[in-house]
Amino acid sequence: MKNYQTVTPEKLRDFDSKNSVIIDVRSKVEHEGKRLRCSHIHAPLDQLDPQNLMQKHGLNEDAEIYFLCRSGGRARQAADRFFNAGFTNLKIIEGGLSACESCGEAVEGYETNSCSVKKNCPISLERQVRIAAGALTFFGTVCAIIFHPIFLTVPLFVGGGLVFAGVTDRCGMALLLLRAPWNK
Repeated sequence: MKNYQTVTPEKLRDFDSKNSVIIDVRSKVEHEGKRLRCSHIHAPLDQLDPQNLMQKHGLNEDAEIYFLCRSGGRARQAADRFFNAGFTNLKIIEGGLSACESCGEAVEGYETNSCSVKKNCPISLERQVRIAAGALTFFGTVCAIIFHPIFLTVPLFVGGGLVFAGVTDRCGMALLLLRAPWNK
């Protein structure tokens, strides 16, 4: 049984901030990179405490709660937490932030300003994954050529991880990189 409704990003045009709230449950790095310009609360899923968050922002149990993430998986997990905490007016924004941006919702952040490394902007999590995957594949292959074929397991493992991430929309390397000190 679904404990929430799904809504299209266009529904945000009718958003009433008096007794409604949008909660972005993406990581800090993702949120800094790109976020909705309209009023919202950033509460990463791994730190989400429904009762505390609602009390802190002065919202009652009848408030409409819209959840936003990159694609919908984390938003559903957040909705389940809120439902288990007694909240029932829960809505998932279909397609996440990219769908919001595609339908014309205003976004901001360094990824929207054609930021470059030279401007001292943080590197997005997606770029960090690409850099790490490329480096591991390159060095594993070089080590296999120079030292021993056993090092071919490194690029094979990375490639398998990328296929798994593409199929399931869950990236183990991204989860590891989120715990890196520069992403705190």
